Amino acid sequence: MEHNDILKYLITAWREICQRKFKAAFVITLLSFAVMAVGIFKPSVFRSEVTIYADTQNVIKPLLGKQTEVTRVKQNRTDQVRDIIYSPRQLTKVINRIYGKNAFPEGTEKENKLTELRQKLSIESISGNYIRVSYEDDTADKTFRLLNEVVLLFIEDSANTKREESRSAFNFIEQQVDSYKKQLLLAEQRLKNFKSTHLDGTESEVEARISAIRADIEDMKIQKMESLTRISSLKKQLSSQDKFSAKDYETALYHTRLKELQKDLANLLLTYKDDYPAVIELRYQINDLKGAIEDLNEAEKTPPGTSADFNPLYKEISSKLSTAQVEHTTINNRLNAFRALLDEAYERRKRIANNQAELAELNRDNNVTKILYEDMLANKEKARLSMVLDIEGQGVNYKIQEPATYPTTASGPRFLHFVIAGPILSFLLLIIIFIIKSTLDGRVRFASQLNTFEGAPLLASISHSMNHLEIRKRRIHNITLLFYMLIAMSLYAGAAFMYKYDIPASQLLTLWS
Repeated sequence: MEHNDILKYLITAWREICQRKFKAAFVITLLSFAVMAVGIFKPSVFRSEVTIYADTQNVIKPLLGKQTEVTRVKQNRTDQVRDIIYSPRQLTKVINRIYGKNAFPEGTEKENKLTELRQKLSIESISGNYIRVSYEDDTADKTFRLLNEVVLLFIEDSANTKREESRSAFNFIEQQVDSYKKQLLLAEQRLKNFKSTHLDGTESEVEARISAIRADIEDMKIQKMESLTRISSLKKQLSSQDKFSAKDYETALYHTRLKELQKDLANLLLTYKDDYPAVIELRYQINDLKGAIEDLNEAEKTPPGTSADFNPLYKEISSKLSTAQVEHTTINNRLNAFRALLDEAYERRKRIANNQAELAELNRDNNVTKILYEDMLANKEKARLSMVLDIEGQGVNYKIQEPATYPTTASGPRFLHFVIAGPILSFLLLIIIFIIKSTLDGRVRFASQLNTFEGAPLLASISHSMNHLEIRKRRIHNITLLFYMLIAMSLYAGAAFMYKYDIPASQLLTLWS
C-alpha cells in the first residue's frame, strides 16, 4: 500500500467519523474515562536503587606478599551478591526487621512474601566492581526502608561470613597441626626405639666383614693344603728312615756331600776347564768320597742292639711331622670357626637388610609426617594472618558507593500520563477501527477502484457537494458537538483534579461557581 492510498483511507475514516460524530464523541468520552480509570486504579510503583562497590584493594597484602591470603569472593561478584540477597535466610532477616518476627505466622504467607521480594528486587552489574541493587514497591517509604535494610544486611552478612570462614579455616588447620604433631612425635619415638634395639651395624660393615672372613677362609684352605702336603712328605721321609742309625747313616751323609761336590764341579766346568786348580781339587774330593762310600758298603753292618744309636734324622722328621699334624688340626679348627663366623655374618646381613627396609619405611613415614607438619605450620600462620586481615576489614569489602535516594515520584507511567493519553488513544483507536472497516466492507470508495472492473471504463469523477440546508444542519451539529465536548472535557478534567489533589466534588463545584 502506497502513501497516497494510506492518505485516502485516513480521509475516508475521518468522513465516517464525521458522519457518526455524536456516537464517535460518546465513544471517545467513554474510552478516555476508561483509560483514566486504569490510571486511577493502577498501583503506583516507587523505585529506588543503591550502587555497591566491591573493594578488592588493601594495603597489607603487598607488604605480606605470599605469606597470607585474604578471603576471596567468587569470580562473578554479581552472581554472589544475587545468591546472598535472594537467599531465604537473608530475606527472612529483612522481613523480620521491616514487618516484625510474627508478621507472617503461617509458612505459606511467609513463602509468598519471600517470592514477592525476589520479584521486586533487581541486581545487575554496572561495570567493573560496581553492582546496582534496585527495589520497587507501591509506597515510597516502604521502598526506601526495605532497600536500605537489604543492602545493610548484605554488607553485614558478607563481613561476618568472611570472618567466620577465616576463623573456621584457622581452627581446622590448628586441629590438623595438633594431629600431625602427635603423628610426628609417635613416628620419631618408633624410629628411636628401632635404632636402640637393632644394633647389627650397617650393610657396608657386614659386607667388609664377610669379605675379610672369605679371604681368611681362602688363606686357611691354602694353608690346609700345604699342611697336608707337608704331612704327606714327612710321612714318606719318615717311612724311608730307620729309627736307629748305623753305618747307613754315615753313608747317607757321604752321599749327600758327594752330591753337593758334584753340583759344585758341574758349576765350575761351566766356566773353567779341567786343568783349573779348583776343578782338580774337587775331583780329588769326589774320588775320596767315593772310596769312603765303597769302604762302608763293603764293611759288615753292626747289629742295632749292640752298637746302633738313635737316628737323629728320624727324630727330626718325626718332630716336624707332629708339628705339621698339630698345625693341620689347628687350621681345621680355625677353618670351621671362620665358616661359622661367615654363616653368622650372612644371617646378620639378612637381619640388616630387613632392618634397613623397616628403617626406610620408618624414615619415610617420619619425613612425610614432618613435611606435612611443617606445611601445616606455615598454613596455620597464613590462616592466622588471614583471620586478622578479615577482622580488620581487609580483603574484598562491599561498600555503598551511591546510597539509596528517597523516591519522591512514582516510576513508570503516572496518572497524568494516563489523563493525557486517554483522549489521544481513544481518537486513534476510532480511526484505526474505521480504516479496517473501510478496507474490509468491499464498497467502492475511490475512483481508482473502478479500474479493477473489466468492461467499465472510467469517464469522469464528480465530488460530493452539499446544499444550503445540509450546510446549516451540519453547522448546528458541529455547535452541539462542541458544547458536548466542552462539557465532557470539563468533567474529564474535573475528575482528574479530584483524584490528583484529593478534592471533594462539592468543593470543586464551589470553585467553578
